Amino acid sequence: MANSGGFGPEGSLGSLGSLGSLGSLGSLGSLGSLGSLGSLGSLGSLGSASANPPLLVQALITNRDGIAGSFEPVPAANVDADNQESTAYLERLSPGVRSSIFALELGSRVGFKFDGGDAKVYHLQTEYGTSETKYQLLMAMKRPTQEIFADQLTMIANYADLRADRAGEIISQLATPLEFLRSIAFVDPDRTPFTVELLGMSLWLANYVEMRFKYALACKRPIEWSPQIQPMIWTPTHGSLPSGHATEAFCMAQVLWRLLQEAGTDPYSGGLWGEMMMRQAARIAINRTVAGVHFPVDSAAGAVLGLNLGEYFVRRSMQNAPDKGWKFDGTLFKDASGSAESLDFDWRQYYDFSASPPGLKADTAWVSEEDFQNSAPDAPSLPLGWLWTKAKAEW
Repeated sequence: MANSGGFGPEGSLGSLGSLGSLGSLGSLGSLGSLGSLGSLGSLGSLGSASANPPLLVQALITNRDGIAGSFEPVPAANVDADNQESTAYLERLSPGVRSSIFALELGSRVGFKFDGGDAKVYHLQTEYGTSETKYQLLMAMKRPTQEIFADQLTMIANYADLRADRAGEIISQLATPLEFLRSIAFVDPDRTPFTVELLGMSLWLANYVEMRFKYALACKRPIEWSPQIQPMIWTPTHGSLPSGHATEAFCMAQVLWRLLQEAGTDPYSGGLWGEMMMRQAARIAINRTVAGVHFPVDSAAGAVLGLNLGEYFVRRSMQNAPDKGWKFDGTLFKDASGSAESLDFDWRQYYDFSASPPGLKADTAWVSEEDFQNSAPDAPSLPLGWLWTKAKAEW
């Protein structure tokens, strides 16, 4: 999603970067693609703690010379060792350091394969200390035909009429979805710092996976189809499908909605909150078509991927083993007449509020689900569980 010039969230691992203005969350920037959370800002003053101003450095040197005196050896028995591999230690770490731990917990259990036109992401089932492992299909995606992309060009051209009205939204949404989701739920870095951290890691996962799909499927952007599209913003260099904005917005919306449900605090767990979050994710996705940088089918693929990854993230965080995968077949993205010319993105085709838990549904020809087969033992992630518990307690 990110464009050049400092706007972010798509930069492979880079989009964690704009969490920087949160201060102590700023070191998430080293992971890259969460960067645009930086506008949250109110933790920014903590960032000075790592700046090591030269004047302070010099003062600390002379200060030690003045007060330390002769060095006194310290017996080993005087210092208690911390417990190893203990989640109790996580709270003593900065959010930036924790993000590296959570990223390994997530990324080390995800695999990829391109197989005969199908791009596939897998979840690795494993129990540490045993030799039994198995990759289970988490998401499969097939590129739409050239005819489908061609059919949708007129719709993109017509959407351009909304550009003047939505320009403010579109520019603001070059950053991450959190600024818009937090206008629905009371997410604030001072009030709910662990929720911000949790959503940041869900954004990292979405970006991590979507970029691999984009590379494998190599779908051209609208600007490469017609000189009359003339996008109102710079077109990113990576592929069009799946839409990264849709993937990230729906992933984060699903995680936040499920967090509020699990917390069970009125009124946050009520259905209207989830409805608003999904509407917001859809608005962000559609605005990318308005801007001229995505086809509607890109948003459909991104929504399915994002909702899938969101629930996957929730299950891993809640210590529940993932148990199913989803497929998006872009070649089937057509209406009853066999055309995609008038087939727009409608998030309600893909979301079931009546399910327990609410989430993806397979009500179209191009979306299907598949249960994991012959599952192997699947060790939970204790660090992710720690973060989920902390975030849940904030509500």
